[in-house]
Amino acid sequence: MLLQPFTFLAPAKVNLGLRIVGRRSDGYHRLWSVMTFFPLYDQLTFQCVEEEITLTCAPMVTGTPQENLVWRAAHSLQQASGTAFGVRMGLQKQIPHGAGLGGGSSDAALALLVLNQLWQLHWPRQRLIDLAVRLGADIPFFLGEGAALAQGIGEQLTPLPVLPQLPMLLIYPGCSLATAAVFRHWHAGRDQDQPYADPPLTVALDRERLLTTLHNDLQETALALQPMLSEVVSHLPPVHAMSGSGTAFFGIFPDVAAAAEAAERVRAQHPDWQIFHGVTFNQHPFSSAWESAIKGAVLNGWAVAKR
Repeated sequence: MLLQPFTFLAPAKVNLGLRIVGRRSDGYHRLWSVMTFFPLYDQLTFQCVEEEITLTCAPMVTGTPQENLVWRAAHSLQQASGTAFGVRMGLQKQIPHGAGLGGGSSDAALALLVLNQLWQLHWPRQRLIDLAVRLGADIPFFLGEGAALAQGIGEQLTPLPVLPQLPMLLIYPGCSLATAAVFRHWHAGRDQDQPYADPPLTVALDRERLLTTLHNDLQETALALQPMLSEVVSHLPPVHAMSGSGTAFFGIFPDVAAAAEAAERVRAQHPDWQIFHGVTFNQHPFSSAWESAIKGAVLNGWAVAKR
């Protein structure tokens, strides 16, 4: 059976503050991070086929399609569910790879959400999260419905639907850092007898107090590993931070017009950098309405195929 293709958008994320609050026995660090969405998207197309999973990606960000988190997520779901169906997937990348914006994780989460409906598995989201956390720590966030406080290694999520929406300039200078390397250097550089910081007890839900929590514990380590990032910081307003483990940085502006003007100034000086502006948002674009639409189309496609 070959059903009609479905196309969806996978959003980028930004970390509005990232604290390292402990370390587990398996070596993973425990985090406290406020995460929301930024209007920069990858585009994925899905078409249900029998058995085989294929992926085309433009531009390619891994050596083979099978190394891509999207293919790995689809394959893991197929194996765990025992479904006889496969999928043809096409991925158009816009979110910079290795920038700390969660592009690969967002793509993989979207694949799980869509395939759960396309293959009619009826898994609850928590079951998808349990599968996803073995693939990547940021994927559970994108399986939620919106902005959230992420704790643990990223799998413990507290929804923050009324988080302030922030006009933002986002800069990615084209260099990347491996997440594992950033955490490893951060850990090696701290006093091993020093206690980890206590996480804030609450998340500030008003703009002014929220802006005081933007500190990213990994930022100084990233700046030391990649000195050119200091040039990025020099173009940002006083209220700024690095997203995730880098190397994208964002600055907060009074309104979107000011962010757009700053984007034009920086773009003129650094045409080789990737520069974006927009307003953060709190609701994932893949909603329950889309889930219902896929379900209806799949059931209709099956009915037609049986005639």
